[in-house]
Amino acid sequence: MSWDIEVREKVYQRLANEIFFRILHGEYGLGTKMPSYTELSKTAGSSPETVRKAFSELCRLGLIDKTRYGYFVTSNRSRVAEYRQNYLADLEGKYLDAKAKVSVAADGGITCSK
Repeated sequence: MSWDIEVREKVYQRLANEIFFRILHGEYGLGTKMPSYTELSKTAGSSPETVRKAFSELCRLGLIDKTRYGYFVTSNRSRVAEYRQNYLADLEGKYLDAKAKVSVAADGGITCSK
């Protein structure tokens, strides 16, 4: 059996996910300006560099846009919905992989599969 050790999620990725959740819940509305690196780093308890990396990731995903006036949440509702579906599909895939690795036998014993 081969080892299946996953590299832990980076802090900026976790912050990007948290910002995404806040976009979904309307805290950062579509088309609105995002807080500055400094402001967000203070409220999130992270460094401005971590916020910069999170913003870069969100730009790459098309969830926020960089302008000369700062960062803005995309106004493209379908892009947010599409990313939400992809995020949920990824979580479901991880769940199904974990479920396949560990299954409970009918007799109450535990069996592990590859």
